[in-house]
Amino acid sequence: MQSILAERIAEIFARGEGEGEPRFLPLVTLDSDARYGIDAELRWILAAPDAAPLVIVKSNIHLLHEALEWKRDRFDDAVTATARAHGLPEDDLIDSFPIFDLVRAILDKHTSYLTRLALAWLRPSELRELRAEIVLVTKDKFMPAPVRGLAERLVVPE
Repeated sequence: MQSILAERIAEIFARGEGEGEPRFLPLVTLDSDARYGIDAELRWILAAPDAAPLVIVKSNIHLLHEALEWKRDRFDDAVTATARAHGLPEDDLIDSFPIFDLVRAILDKHTSYLTRLALAWLRPSELRELRAEIVLVTKDKFMPAPVRGLAERLVVPE
């Protein structure tokens, strides 16, 4: 449950763990050395090298795009390892990642490279939620044919 996750993160912060302002628990370090974490309000945080931690909201969620360059299992495994190390509920932590908002933001940018990565990152259980957006990719004449083809294979029946 999300409330249990929030309580446990608050306990971690009460012990003096976590870092930055806003205070966050680093969960994964990406290839650029950018770190993604979560705060006590269960908001995802981006801590880029040499920059202050940034709370991720809908207007800047596209900044989490680097996660898409990793295989989904690699990303989830890294987050899960951190969850285990801190005694956090693994599934709740994984489920808190704003995948739907991130994929919508990336698809809205109409860039073929990131669109392909975003589509490839999706789990079968996530496809229905994004069906309308995926259908739009299949109809985007400016999108390369292989990316449109990938989108076509991901469209689930209504």
